[in-house]
Amino acid sequence: MAKITFIILAHENADHVADLAHLLTEWDPHANAVIHYDLNSPPRQFERLKARVSGSKKIFLVKDRLKCGWGNFSLVDAVVRSLRVIRREKLDCERVMLVSGACMPIRPLAEFSQFLDAHPKTEFIEAFDSNWMVGGIRDDRYRYWHFFNFQTHPRLFSAHFQLQRRFWPKRRFPSGLEPRFGSQWWCLSWKLCEKILDYIQKHPLKYFFFSTVWIPDEMFFQTLAFRFTPTDDLARRNLTFFHFNQKGKPIVLMDDHSSLIKGLPFFFARKVSSAAKKLRAELADIAKGPAPDKPIAIEVRTRYRFPYEELLAAVPSSRPLTTRLFQKRDGSIWPDILGKSTKSYVLLYGPPQLTRAAADALRDIAGLTVLGRVFQPGKVDFGPGRTSFHGLHTDDHAIRDLDMASYFGRILSRVEDVAVIELCPGDDPPSEAALLEDHNAVVLPVVPVEDNDTMEHVYWSLCVGEGLQVPPAPTPIATHRSIEQTIEARLPGELRTRVENYLKAARISAGDSEAQWSTALRFRHGDAIRPLTGNIDRIDRAISALTVEEMAGGLPADWRGSIMTLDSVKPRWKALRLDAPAVLPSIFAIAASEGPDIIPSTTFEIVNRRATVK
Repeated sequence: MAKITFIILAHENADHVADLAHLLTEWDPHANAVIHYDLNSPPRQFERLKARVSGSKKIFLVKDRLKCGWGNFSLVDAVVRSLRVIRREKLDCERVMLVSGACMPIRPLAEFSQFLDAHPKTEFIEAFDSNWMVGGIRDDRYRYWHFFNFQTHPRLFSAHFQLQRRFWPKRRFPSGLEPRFGSQWWCLSWKLCEKILDYIQKHPLKYFFFSTVWIPDEMFFQTLAFRFTPTDDLARRNLTFFHFNQKGKPIVLMDDHSSLIKGLPFFFARKVSSAAKKLRAELADIAKGPAPDKPIAIEVRTRYRFPYEELLAAVPSSRPLTTRLFQKRDGSIWPDILGKSTKSYVLLYGPPQLTRAAADALRDIAGLTVLGRVFQPGKVDFGPGRTSFHGLHTDDHAIRDLDMASYFGRILSRVEDVAVIELCPGDDPPSEAALLEDHNAVVLPVVPVEDNDTMEHVYWSLCVGEGLQVPPAPTPIATHRSIEQTIEARLPGELRTRVENYLKAARISAGDSEAQWSTALRFRHGDAIRPLTGNIDRIDRAISALTVEEMAGGLPADWRGSIMTLDSVKPRWKALRLDAPAVLPSIFAIAASEGPDIIPSTTFEIVNRRATVK
């Protein structure tokens, strides 16, 4: 059987990475694994990983770890450092299989070994010319210098690229090499890997060249494999299944994808969700099993085409039983992200001046990771003075906006205790709808104590006016008209009505007894929520201490004057104690009149539960 060493590139969920490493090494006495765990990840996760694999003599950790990022050279260098570990430890291997921490075998590992034995000279790596790329820049990936990451610094990337195209001569590709492109994931012979290591040692400047190309993980190993391997021995495919959707995001495999992936002509698949516990367990059992009598037929000279569009077209359309709180969300993956998560989190919902005061009151409490307005338009706010959060950055808003749900899932996965998030009405209505309905969320709406038209006007002024630049109005009446017009433009009436209905329902649902609220939360979320329930009075004191002048400080000058007239009234605010998502009877009534005679069970569940708690 082929002697295989697996290189695992991982950046989160230490327990799943350790489980994967043990799975890949325990089936055969000659199997080993080398793990590069992203330096961006929380230190406690790496310590957890070390503890989980310390008892194995077949699992090795890269000590000189790197901070990795999409499209960065670090993804190449992390693999090279892993290969050096194989050489330094003198591991007895014939093949090196590169996988990620989100990969899982989908066929028996014994069958995988037999397949490699049947193709002893074949290198399973894509190494195509620039026609491999569907869109975007092609040869300019290497003809110009690329120092800025497209996803984290898109403006700098574009400006630097355009300046070079206009004023700078094109670079030549390193002599003796021909550019080749393909997927990051591969399975190579150890002999080829040693040739690559020797080449790097002999030609450090050529290795450096690849650190300045765009997306080097799709070019470096592909180019070197083409350099050292006869064309007939290069497969036109790899052995790991993955696919990207229309937005360029990788498809995340869940429990209900089980039947789909088991018949694929691959040996591994990514990305398998950490929440897909049933699927992971099934695949682990499959991986440990014996090789089948009839091995799977895989055509190594032909690129596999996954029938993604056909599968999507075959999915029947469905009609929801109830209308959504904010807007129609067909195609949203919010239900998948939140439905599979078991992590509780706190949502401070209201005007940003008040939610920031509430967040600051909780910021130094152990057991809570207090962030900021992560859905703020034009910026990912991780809180005062914080420009990044475990590999995520404040200027990631373009990445976040492509897939709000997945980005929020990334945030939750990097929080080791209970996250506290600020959310302002109107930040992103589909996200608001999903989060306010999520049973893992502890929602604390910050609302005026007095529920009247004046405070409603103040509420919306604070929501839309923070940091706003508008020309001053000539008269108080014109100022009031300007405020109303701005509110309408940024938060249309239909949206405001739905938010107001939600807040009215929240006022009705909020408990009167803090002890009962605390008990209900601990019942739903466990002891992890104690740091919040034990310090809720801090929020009350913080928002009560906020003066009108402080609340209006970030508003346009004439808006401040309008709000400041309330100083004599001393407007009061409170954080509603919700122990479950608020119910909107009016929305359910609309749904019942439009659709089948079905009353959502949520209504009965919440009513019955509240009656029991009280």
